[in-house]
Amino acid sequence: MLSTRRMTLVVVTAFAGSAIFLNPEVFASDSPKGKAPAGLRHERLRHQDTAYDVLWVDPRQASLQLFWRRPNGEPFVNFRNLAQWCAEQGKTLVFATNAGIYAKDRTPLGFHVAQGETLRPLNKDAGGGNFFMKPNGVFFLGERGAAILETNQYAASDHTPTIAVQSGPLLLQQGQIHPRFIPDSDSRYVRNGVGVNADGEAVFVISILPVNFHDFALLFRDRLDCADALYLDGAISGMYAPFAARWDIGLEYVGILAVTERRTS
Repeated sequence: MLSTRRMTLVVVTAFAGSAIFLNPEVFASDSPKGKAPAGLRHERLRHQDTAYDVLWVDPRQASLQLFWRRPNGEPFVNFRNLAQWCAEQGKTLVFATNAGIYAKDRTPLGFHVAQGETLRPLNKDAGGGNFFMKPNGVFFLGERGAAILETNQYAASDHTPTIAVQSGPLLLQQGQIHPRFIPDSDSRYVRNGVGVNADGEAVFVISILPVNFHDFALLFRDRLDCADALYLDGAISGMYAPFAARWDIGLEYVGILAVTERRTS
């Protein structure tokens, strides 16, 4: 296990000077953890010499939501702003992570459904960049819980999701690793993604150090019992989960996947 000081230095390099948004204690192996909110659990684990924060959300017990803009149309942008807004609503933000790749105009690049309302349509276009590395796909909560489908399969379905995020590439599709992933690739970044395991939980992962696509996919398949998994984003990725000693403020995001709790006092 690398020391806290070494881990912090690596993160400064990976985030190209943006580590001012991160609390170095996030990366300390002995950071204190609080009690997990209902429906959530966390583990910091190591797989193939890379460390990860893994957070499971059971949608039957926790309300997973997708945020982009306030009711007045102003974007939330980061976790700090979302946490402040939640507090104003009498709620506590207990978990948040960035939700997929966005366009140059700071709008979702693909399908985006929040509270059952479609805010951006499904994107089946071709193009460059990770989003268009086919097959890509959609993570969603529907009538049967959490699921991930390849984009064309989703288009042919009749799901009516409460939330949905389209991104790419698919890390796993029915247990198969994306055909374009290279085992020994030197394209390594901090990455985050989401999978769905056999228990129907949404499994959110962020790497603490840079990792390539192939190794990231193996984590979901071989360690986290996920048949399907979707890449969300790379070097800008963050996770906010105070009970798990993750205090990232976040960089500049469009969609944010989050769990909130109603304050009781």
